[in-house]
Amino acid sequence: MRFLVSSDIHLGSPIRSVAMRNPELSDRLKQATRDAFIRIVDLAIVENVDALILSGDIFDNDQPDLKSRAFLSAQLARAADADIPTVLIRGNHDALLDHRAYGDLGPKIHLLHKDEPSREIAGVWFHGLSFDTAHVSKSFLPDYPVPVVGQKNVGLMHTSLDGSPGHDPYAPCSEQDLMAHGYDLWCLGHIHAPFERLSGSVLAVMPGIPQPRHFGERKGGTIAIVELGDGTPAIERHQVGHLRFTECSLDLTNSSDVPEILKLLRTELENTRDPEHYTAVRLRVTTGHHTAEMLTALANEVLENIDRVFIDKIRVTIPKHQVESKADDLLRLMRKELNEPGFQLASAEILEELRNLLPREITDELAEEALDDLLEEAINEVTLSLHAGAAE
Repeated sequence: MRFLVSSDIHLGSPIRSVAMRNPELSDRLKQATRDAFIRIVDLAIVENVDALILSGDIFDNDQPDLKSRAFLSAQLARAADADIPTVLIRGNHDALLDHRAYGDLGPKIHLLHKDEPSREIAGVWFHGLSFDTAHVSKSFLPDYPVPVVGQKNVGLMHTSLDGSPGHDPYAPCSEQDLMAHGYDLWCLGHIHAPFERLSGSVLAVMPGIPQPRHFGERKGGTIAIVELGDGTPAIERHQVGHLRFTECSLDLTNSSDVPEILKLLRTELENTRDPEHYTAVRLRVTTGHHTAEMLTALANEVLENIDRVFIDKIRVTIPKHQVESKADDLLRLMRKELNEPGFQLASAEILEELRNLLPREITDELAEEALDDLLEEAINEVTLSLHAGAAE
């Protein structure tokens, strides 16, 4: 049997961090998330898979977004009309999948939860447990049904496994214990970067987020098709994302006039175009004269005549040569202070306070490992201001 495995669709994600910088890109990302799910159903039909498996976080939040739920129902109905059943579980974001509040999604759609954790389809047993709250701190594995003897067994689980950088511990589970549970295939969700694990003839697959929502998720964009037969399950990955994130660099050290800058920006951004995807660009610019705000405005002007490309963010790096000695003396003192343990600790505490206060979508860009980059950006902006003042 062949299954299409996906997870972490995040329908209805507000994508606030992107919206603050580029509302047009935010709108395109929201549509790209839907387009990716349409492509998933299309692929399931074209490949004539035996089941569509969704391992949680189909929705992004608990707001009563019935439009998103209707979209999901309509797409899964297309699969059902092609005689493809869907098996799914609720992840930590999936309040809109609460069957008690919103009812069933339709025929051939099987939501697994603690009251009905198992379902048999064409001789294969599917087992899964759903989140009933936004956070589960203990492992689900002890509560999973024992495998049905003499049959193929497939498990669906939304979990952070042993932990992953950038992800809070949700339903943590030992990888070793998972692979020894007795199932033939585990279809996982929650971690947005795809990977697979193999132990003997047991395969665990994390399909990853099918449509990345920000630069930190750029390793996503895929689903997995798994063939379950005799021996080790076979896996193949397919691209389904409609919008990709990419990074490029531009040196404006010796460029000062606006026409020249516009020309260089146009060339660099045109080179990022992709015939099959929309593209969001993170641009690293080396310059001693231009702020990120100014360059962003110029880049957006250039993009008026370049289709399917958006600016995600521009980060400025200052050239190493000195421009004005007094200003550089001050900057050296500031950089020395950045490396002091007390300053690092205080900065980390402030960052954590901000993470607790801000919406989750924005905290994605305020991970602890991003602290050095944030401080470097601040130093660069101060440098530009001091040198601009010196030049005047």
